[in-house]
Amino acid sequence: MSLNYLKIGDNIGFIAPGGIIQKEEIEESKSIFENRGFKVNLSRHLFGAYRYFSGTIKERLKDIHGFLLDPEIKGIYAVRGGMGCIQLLPYMNYNLWKNSKKSLIGFSDVTALQWVLWSKILFGSFSGMVATTQLKNQNPYVDLFFRQITGSQKNITAEDFAGENILIARKGKAEGVLMGGTLSMITSILGTPYFPEIDQMILFLEDINEPMYRIERAMLQLNLAGIADRVTGIIFGRFLNENQNIDIWPALEYLFPEDIPVVLNMPYGHYSESCALPIGVKARLATNPFNLSWD
Repeated sequence: MSLNYLKIGDNIGFIAPGGIIQKEEIEESKSIFENRGFKVNLSRHLFGAYRYFSGTIKERLKDIHGFLLDPEIKGIYAVRGGMGCIQLLPYMNYNLWKNSKKSLIGFSDVTALQWVLWSKILFGSFSGMVATTQLKNQNPYVDLFFRQITGSQKNITAEDFAGENILIARKGKAEGVLMGGTLSMITSILGTPYFPEIDQMILFLEDINEPMYRIERAMLQLNLAGIADRVTGIIFGRFLNENQNIDIWPALEYLFPEDIPVVLNMPYGHYSESCALPIGVKARLATNPFNLSWD
């Protein structure tokens, strides 16, 4: 189990493993990395277009594998989600990821790749800070993000979320592998050879443009697959539909044991002022006061 951290001066490779991206959409995020001392490298097909993807499967894989083989590149940043990462799963060279030990940062559609990397090679990553909407100067969690990816901060406390309305639905403490991301992407690999087997996990979830009945159905699907029995604690981020934050807990509380901690309204999701979280690390969650820490 590994989570590889970056250091100031490292070369970061920008990729688009899913949807189409325009150059102007990443200019600010590129500048933010550079202003903090990182060097940015753009993949060959970053601004490509094939159907609604940034390139063909072969082109997107070539960009990823190329950066994994490049000894100068220390981290890989998926600049947006969209749709397309799940196409890459059967063709990905997972040994390259394992041997390269390069950080991966991504969000939304990238959740599928992040879960599979953990399933195949116990490879950790960072979920959040998509370039198009979140890695922006106005996001109050940018500083926290850089402390996270460089390993200088390995926890999040209530003080980091001053002004946020973090809610504790069920008090308690939990330990387990921290896993999470976009709910619909997690269920998209459920029942496939790519879904990880984890005995104990702290699960964090968010989604966008899904009505409540679909969210409940997805959670029921996870439960029927035995996932709820392995969850030691759960953190719900923001579930947005038509730009409104859905109050999901009343419809979902019957699905989880009463003796596990449950946190609601974490500032994590498909909106501009979202934080980032690590995936695939040993973690500890406490609710009084709120503290999420990881190795």
